[in-house]
Amino acid sequence: MKKKLVAVLMSSVLAMSLAACGGGETTSTDNQGEQQTQQAKQEQQPAEQQAEQPAGDEQVEITITHFNIEEQRAETADYDGFYTMLEEWQAQHPDVKITQSVLATADYETKIQAQAAVGDMPDLFCVKGSWFKNFVASDLLAPMSGAIDSYEHKDAFREGVFDAATVGDEIYGVPIQFSVSSLVYYNAPMWEEIGYSEFPTTWDEIYDAVDKFNEKGITPFSLGNLDKWPAESCILSALGDRYTGNEWTNNIIANNGQSSFTDPEFVSALEHLQNMAQSGAFNADFNTSPTGPAAELYNQGQAAAMINGFWSLANINANATEEVKANTKIAVLPTVDGGKGAANSTSGGCGWYMGMAPQEDSAKAALVEDLLMHLGGYEYSVFLTEKYGLVAPSVVEGVDVSTFPPATQEYIKLMQDVQLTPIYDILMDASVIEVMNSDVQELMNGSKDAQTVAAEIQAELESIGK
Repeated sequence: MKKKLVAVLMSSVLAMSLAACGGGETTSTDNQGEQQTQQAKQEQQPAEQQAEQPAGDEQVEITITHFNIEEQRAETADYDGFYTMLEEWQAQHPDVKITQSVLATADYETKIQAQAAVGDMPDLFCVKGSWFKNFVASDLLAPMSGAIDSYEHKDAFREGVFDAATVGDEIYGVPIQFSVSSLVYYNAPMWEEIGYSEFPTTWDEIYDAVDKFNEKGITPFSLGNLDKWPAESCILSALGDRYTGNEWTNNIIANNGQSSFTDPEFVSALEHLQNMAQSGAFNADFNTSPTGPAAELYNQGQAAAMINGFWSLANINANATEEVKANTKIAVLPTVDGGKGAANSTSGGCGWYMGMAPQEDSAKAALVEDLLMHLGGYEYSVFLTEKYGLVAPSVVEGVDVSTFPPATQEYIKLMQDVQLTPIYDILMDASVIEVMNSDVQELMNGSKDAQTVAAEIQAELESIGK
């Protein structure tokens, strides 16, 4: 089993040099290399605030590999939350050396999969939901059930947040991102100018708007799909559910043979996505543009809308023009005729987790575990909710939202009634998503049809476990 997993992981590494998922929006690519940093020592805290320190004079080092690029902290809520929690913990543990390896999301996925293939893992690292089964089978993750059960704020965690991180009876990760991966950010006055006082509720209206915007020389929807994951995670995850409904998706995740990617409903979703691309709904360079420049089209008023995840909120608030900030409204994709999915729904749930590698030293293990619970615990959710108004892994009540930027208030209002559906690339098998992401890119540029794409994704699903 482990030999096969190593082979699979190595083949994935060769094939996914540009693969990425979910995570905070990357608005620049200047920081793609590793950053090795050691946090400065600060004033010693009382002993009762610290986890047990290993005996001896040797300084304890904790290694962390992640994708929270510090230069993008001001515009990405997750990143800001991560560094705030890390700095707090470091201040309480000045004698612990923390060494970070920080990469952009696409590079992070490649690096961590390569390390997994040879069993060389840092103490703490980010884990996507679809990775847990394979990582646990290869003994790359330590169970966290005991730490979570004894955590004083365990009851604040949202229902279902540990589902993807649970293998057997054990939990192997702590959520660091509660992700809503598909939201329509739109410039309301621009849509009003072409006759829509609200965001369209039918796809006929969407295509009518696409034609009108193109006639005016305005990009209808900005999209940066260079890294392959955005079209799948931000559009297809929600659009697919419109056609198939939740039961189909859960059958695929379970790989129980009761649903197939070649089912007519999913093929129709693929055809729909291809039609969006061919109708001129996106910027002409959508398949070669990174996410950052595509987002700037919307931020600077050159695109009427964009379909992206919750992480774009911080991006808009930090980088958009004042006019775009004031005019931004948020919606979800329209329903489809005859579809099985719920009308007021979108793809969401726990996006990324942080896991801990097995530790030989029990005292160091206690420190690493303590740091992990701080990075993804209740205080982290409080920070994200109170500063950014985000739906976080833990429930935080009594937050005054009136002081938040307009787009953030729109998001909070929308999420009060929206039903969340599974995010494909968080819960489906990683090898299936790798095929899906690549094929969807080809689908959208017209080099493959929907039936071929569906058959290739299904073939990969059926190969799992053989």
